Formats: sequence, C-alpha cells, structure tokens
Amino acid sequence: MLRRYEEHLANTRGLARETVVRHLKYTRDMLRRLGTRRESQFRRWTPELIEEDVAREGRLGPGRGRNVGWCARIFLRFLLQEGLIERDLTTAVPTVARWRLATLPATLSEVEIDQLIEAADQETSVGLRNRAIILCLSELGLRGADVANLRVSDIDFGADLLRLRQRKERQADVFPLTPRLRSALQVYLQEARPDCMSEAVFVRHHAPVGQPLTSVGLGAVVRRLAYQVGLSHRVRGSHALRRSLASRMVNAGGTLKQIADFLGHASIDTTTLYAKVDLTTLSRVPLQWPGAERKAVRS
Repeated sequence: MLRRYEEHLANTRGLARETVVRHLKYTRDMLRRLGTRRESQFRRWTPELIEEDVAREGRLGPGRGRNVGWCARIFLRFLLQEGLIERDLTTAVPTVARWRLATLPATLSEVEIDQLIEAADQETSVGLRNRAIILCLSELGLRGADVANLRVSDIDFGADLLRLRQRKERQADVFPLTPRLRSALQVYLQEARPDCMSEAVFVRHHAPVGQPLTSVGLGAVVRRLAYQVGLSHRVRGSHALRRSLASRMVNAGGTLKQIADFLGHASIDTTTLYAKVDLTTLSRVPLQWPGAERKAVRS
C-alpha cells in the first residue's frame, strides 16, 4: 500500500522527490502511532482517532503540527480513493495555528556552529563528508535540498565558485567558496568520496554505497552531530544553520533586501523574521520601563 501511495505522490500529484520522502516519513510515523500494520485496520479509523493523533503531535510545536496535519490530509484522501476507508476523514484533521512572527528563529552562535563542524571526525571518510555538508549549510546558508542536489560539476575550484542548478525561488545561483569550505570539499572529493557513478557531491558511504543523500539524510547528519555536542534540543535539522547565517548577516549590518537576495527568498516578508534578532538595532529603540525613573530617584 505504501508503494502505491509513493507512486500516487510522485506520478498523480507530481510532487518532488524530496517532498515524497517527507510525506512517506510522516505517514509511516502516523501508522506506527496508530498501530496500523494491515490494510483491513484502516476500517477502524474514526474522526476522533485522527483528531486526537494530530492534536497530540501539534502540541510538540506548531510547525510539526502543521506538517503532520498537511501530510495526514493527503494520505486520508488517498485512502478514500483506494476504498480503504468508507468516509472522508480529512475534516477531522485539526488546524494548527501558527502566527506569523510569533516566535524567534532558533539560531546558533558561531562558537556552537564551530562545535558542530569539529564534531565531524576528520579521520574517517564519513566524517570528512559530514564536515563539508555542515560548511555548505553554515557558510553559504543553503537549504538541505540545495546541498542534496549539488553535483560535482557545479563546483568550480579554479574560480572559487559554487553553482546551484535550481533554487527554490530566486535566481541567486552562484556562491563564492569560502577558504574553509573550499578546503573541505577538495579533501572530501579527492580523498574520501566513494567511487561511484552518481554525479551527486554527497553520497552514502554505506549500503547502498554511492546513492545520493537526500535532504532528509542531510538533516539526519546535522542532528547526529548536534547530539554529539549537546545541541540536539536546539537543532532539529539543517535549516537551523541557514537561520543562523541569516541572523549573523543581520547583526553584521546587512539589509533585509541583501539577505533576501542571498538566501533566495521570493518575498522580503520571509526575511523580516530576522529583524527580531537584530540586537544591534533593537538596542537603540527600547522604551524605558514604566516607573524606573521614579524608583531611581527614591533610591
């Protein structure tokens, strides 16, 4: 059934491979939580069961709740189409509120990012690969999908440039190689990357050897390194490094327009989130706490 669902997502809905992988992950998690292992068990699913499951996941965070709900709705429509459930259960999926700009972006300091980089064991081929991955994410602010889709031919060591064939939104597809990233990529490609037919820069080092890493696999790499250095409570995936670079750029004096162009944001509204962590500018505009002046006089 899951194989049919995968074909449905890829062929009928036309979703990108990375999106299909994400849907399958959330779907497997849902099946495991609800103890569903056979097709006949879908008949036992009720609106109350679906609502309780999605609401419980939503309490772990609004972002997770929205993703779980989004994937659940698409899966439930597929089950109805396949005749595995008798009525439409999508209306039972609760909507998880996620107010724009309601939270601060989770970011890491430069010291913490260096800890992640150093956590990659440079004595092993996997460690050299993981170090290069972390540097792509932290020094260029690339998305996980950008790094996963990177090809060997996209790296021009002679010009110290890295080219992205496709970006999610804008046209900013050429990036300068920083000295540290350039060195890490050269060492990995020349000394550590397995011999394989794949054109992808980052591939699996264990069976199936040579298969390109997906954005989900890249996220797992980041989470493992974060766990090693005690940052797993703050690093949920590769996007934390992209947000950290954006925050550093804001505090270094970069304008929101410059940062939006560099990160490939289609709308500058996406970038305005980082104004909330512009500590340099915010320090100039705080209002005095009511009553503080009178208290100072009395003391």
